[in-house]
Amino acid sequence: MKVIYLLPGLFFFLSSCDPLESTLLEGEVDAYVPVYANAQNINQITVEAAQPVEHAGKIYVYGNYLFQNDLYKGIHIIDNSNKSLPKKLAFIKIPLSTELAVKGNHLYSNNYDDIVVFDLTNITNPQLVKRLEDVFPPVQQDYPPVNNVYFECADPSKGLVVRWDLKRIKVPHCKR
Repeated sequence: MKVIYLLPGLFFFLSSCDPLESTLLEGEVDAYVPVYANAQNINQITVEAAQPVEHAGKIYVYGNYLFQNDLYKGIHIIDNSNKSLPKKLAFIKIPLSTELAVKGNHLYSNNYDDIVVFDLTNITNPQLVKRLEDVFPPVQQDYPPVNNVYFECADPSKGLVVRWDLKRIKVPHCKR
């Protein structure tokens, strides 16, 4: 009879806390932190001067040129006619761009949930010629794309979550 009373108490005690997790959460832990983009600026596309690559993505070869995606920022245009000394020519700022393709004389890229098309007749000054809106469904970004991790809760008032960076932070409030 006494064993029956002890079993629920033992179950409650063992499931109520994990001492290892409690210890970890008192200091800093590795957790995912959302990176935000301003929703009002996601459709503002510009051609700018060449700049350094920050988050290298896919590369596409087009004749003597290379197009390199800088994740979530845009596309670098590189003259590769001298293979030993490639030269950056320009940067197409396309917020939230992650993909690119070239067919004929047109460059295609995503711009959040849209597809944008550029005419490459003047390679150093590509012209936006078309936008196909709402082609892609919005990606669920309320939490990181991995399970069993700590993360800083997303705050929609800060903008759109475009990616998750793993950082060392104090006491994250969410776990997935």
